Amino acid sequence: MPPVPHRQRRALGDHGTQLDRLVVASATVRDVDVDAREMLAAALDERSDGHAERVLLHTCHRVELIAFIGAGETLADLPDAMQQSVGLAAAERVMLVAAGLDSAVLAEEQVLGQVRDAYRSALGRGQTGPVTNELLRRAIRFGKRVRSFAQPVGDRSLADRAGRWVERRLGDLAPGHRPRALVIGTGEMGRALATHFAAHGAAVTVASRSGARAEDCMATLSHPERHSAARISDALAGPLAHDVVAIAVRGGGIRLDARHLNGRTPLVVDLSTPSMVTADAAARLGERLLDIDRLGVVTEARGLSADVERRLRNEALVEAAGFAAWLEVRGSGDAIAMLRAHGEEVRRRHLERLRLRSSLDDEQLTAIEAMTVAMFGELLHGPTVRLRHDPDAAARVREVFGIE
Repeated sequence: MPPVPHRQRRALGDHGTQLDRLVVASATVRDVDVDAREMLAAALDERSDGHAERVLLHTCHRVELIAFIGAGETLADLPDAMQQSVGLAAAERVMLVAAGLDSAVLAEEQVLGQVRDAYRSALGRGQTGPVTNELLRRAIRFGKRVRSFAQPVGDRSLADRAGRWVERRLGDLAPGHRPRALVIGTGEMGRALATHFAAHGAAVTVASRSGARAEDCMATLSHPERHSAARISDALAGPLAHDVVAIAVRGGGIRLDARHLNGRTPLVVDLSTPSMVTADAAARLGERLLDIDRLGVVTEARGLSADVERRLRNEALVEAAGFAAWLEVRGSGDAIAMLRAHGEEVRRRHLERLRLRSSLDDEQLTAIEAMTVAMFGELLHGPTVRLRHDPDAAARVREVFGIE
């Protein structure tokens, strides 16, 4: 996984006071193991910090607390394992995470959905506010843009990476033998693993706590007549007869232990949090076990070309700086500045999309840039004149344009 330094970089200009209230505390697979991350997430979820705005992101490889704190406050009593980013560095980190640029698989497909889910959860619990709303909206929009044009040269997801790990180790099977795979879990990762194994010719047994969900997942696989469905309790009732076992569930339950390995030693992929493989089974499996932490530090394949990755990281910083500028304007209460900043953000976003998706040359893009600047200036001239004489201008701009 590419390291992202936790540096405290101040924004340019004199908006540091507002910007420095943005803090991100993080612990990833690079810092602590899966059990410690689970404990951190549980502790942070139960905390009552009193901060008006907070979003907790908890995935298989990371715990990130995004907070906009009061002036003069700090994120007190955080566990030592968590590192903090402040100000512009914090905003940049949120952009990198949402785009999958801090993931084991660069530009991975799952993380954007996880960020979106974490934001929706915080929004539903009343834990967000104007600043975190704007930051997460911008980060999600940036993540979508990265996914829309990034051309990967390797894996697209953790499931892809796990699937390739299995394929390289199945070479010792007898010629003509169809691999038998057991996939436990029917969430996004479980479905992706089942789809991957089925597409590569395996006979897949899909197991879930719900027999109906297992059946539904099985029905989506290629050549469904080769596959079967089961409840987890039935699938793990005794010794396993599979070449591959992949586990992707949350919340624990029945675990894979040494009694399941009597007579054979399958390849096991454990993408569960917490782990579904007991210590004695893990010792028995040895190198035939790929757990979530090992998967997180594998560097066998890159998900993006180096040039594309470098450009996206630069764009993440540009996005963070744009958020910092928005925060400065918001704090000023200047209606004209708010309106112009809002319009410029829309103009810039559409031009960037055009640059990425069109075949226009530099001269044509420059002409379009000049045209949109002139159009934008003419469109806002009349409203700007009126706003100069309106004592309630800031409130009106916020209301009409939906600016928080």
